[in-house]
Amino acid sequence: MQRNAHSFLRMADRYAEILSFVKIAESGSLSEAARRLDLSLAATSRRLSQLESRLGVMLVRRNSRHMTLTQEGQIFYEKAGQALSDIDQAENVVMRNATEAVGPLRVVTTLHSGRSRLAPLFQHYATLHPEVAVHLEAAGQAANIVETGHDIAICFDPPPDSGLIMKRLADNPRMLCASPEYLSRRGVPRTIEDLASHDRIVIGGGQDMWRAIDVDMGRDNSRASRVLSTNDGELARLWALNGAGIVIKSLWAVSDDLEEGRLQTVLPAVPLPASPIVALYLPAQGDSAKVRSCLDFLARHLKPAEATPAAA
Repeated sequence: MQRNAHSFLRMADRYAEILSFVKIAESGSLSEAARRLDLSLAATSRRLSQLESRLGVMLVRRNSRHMTLTQEGQIFYEKAGQALSDIDQAENVVMRNATEAVGPLRVVTTLHSGRSRLAPLFQHYATLHPEVAVHLEAAGQAANIVETGHDIAICFDPPPDSGLIMKRLADNPRMLCASPEYLSRRGVPRTIEDLASHDRIVIGGGQDMWRAIDVDMGRDNSRASRVLSTNDGELARLWALNGAGIVIKSLWAVSDDLEEGRLQTVLPAVPLPASPIVALYLPAQGDSAKVRSCLDFLARHLKPAEATPAAA
């Protein structure tokens, strides 16, 4: 620990010596350099002497009236001056990024059904912020943005605690739905109890959601119900379209199917928990103007699909 502290202090001393020398070279006098540095003349002269001693060369020829750079001093000034200029530029760029929406913005999303809605939103955001270069990627599962280098991940139900900050952008309503062919063949459920005799399509841990609507899974029915399960929401949607049973899906996932009549809602009055749409980002990224502006924009504009399908 002491060694690291000593190294840091030594690096700070080296930077101070180099900065003082550059100011001396630019101003042409020790006294003017001291004024620009807000140091005493003695302190400025001491820094120059320490730098020359460390490098083992004379950088400045000086007497009581004149000061000029040696050949080594001219070389060192050109290199060191450029290095300090690069540091200043880097600081300005970083500070600008903290206050203005500029630079590349890398976003990854798992919202397969929501991409048609995310795409125009990000296009609109890019129009409002022309200095932000938006790069939107699709992924099968929530990415580790620390490893992938993304600024923001947009997904449905948030993953387990990962040390990331989560911002809830919108709620995506869930509903029971099935194909007209299935409902014509098996009948339209009129009550929650009717669901017990219907075929179900379960996604991931969705069995708990079925239990949450008080379906009696062990009830003795005249016709045994069938359960198909998958961890793939799109596969579950295709099963529903093919008449395999009733599925619980989010509005974003099936809004087009509902509008086109390929699916119909079932028992729309049954309350189901909405699927939250969230943004994940690193704590430090929240200080970036481009990330803040993007999250605020999405929170204002990211809404579930507006659909008023006729209930079955």
